[in-house]
Amino acid sequence: MKKFRIQAVLENCTGCMRCMLACSDLHTKAFNPSAARLQVVVSGPDCSIRFTDDCTGCGVCSDHCFYEALSKQPREAQA
Repeated sequence: MKKFRIQAVLENCTGCMRCMLACSDLHTKAFNPSAARLQVVVSGPDCSIRFTDDCTGCGVCSDHCFYEALSKQPREAQA
């Protein structure tokens, strides 16, 4: 089960891709945005954020977002 629920605020995303670098570094030990478990797509002034099925909900992407485009909320423990 995923530890956190990650929420995206697309209006705050600048497309810097720090989240993708942090994710890929944690999971593959390399700065490789194409290996990240989320994808930021920049289209002109707009950005979209998509989480892959491999996302573990660890929250490292949110921890490295300078612009509050990603936030994390703990999931309730299942009994």
